Amino acid sequence: MIFKPETLNEEIWVSGIGKKTSSETLYDDLPELSKHYAKIRPSIQNQVKPLTTCVASKDDRIFMGDFVTQRDVKLESFQLKKDQTVVKVSVPFHFQLGLPAKVARIRNAFYQSWLPESGYISSSLWQDMEVYHYRRRYFRKSRKLIMELWFLIEKRDDKNG
Repeated sequence: MIFKPETLNEEIWVSGIGKKTSSETLYDDLPELSKHYAKIRPSIQNQVKPLTTCVASKDDRIFMGDFVTQRDVKLESFQLKKDQTVVKVSVPFHFQLGLPAKVARIRNAFYQSWLPESGYISSSLWQDMEVYHYRRRYFRKSRKLIMELWFLIEKRDDKNG
């Protein structure tokens, strides 16, 4: 699998809700956060259209939110800066059932094989984000749900690795 770092060419705001978690409670925390997010989602202000939703994670925290044109002050928000380095991996899927296994294989290849030899480290903001958005199909007047994994990374230097 080829992982190619790129720099974001615009800032991205994400507003939603977060929750403390751990490796022991993550699989219980995700459905709970998802239910709460479904209730607050209609109130998110300034959503980017077409809608783009993400699930961000790091060791002790998870977050669900939508890409917005500006920070929603009523909700938890974070910003990906214009110069943030990311590795974006498209995750094609036809059936929801096989998606977790695909995502696990990609994460494993990234964290176990590519990252240690890359000259990069995981970002302190979030380790990765599952990004869900719609793309217009060129041959039909319909949209297709796309899932991407975004790995947020920083250049390794002598101080951090």
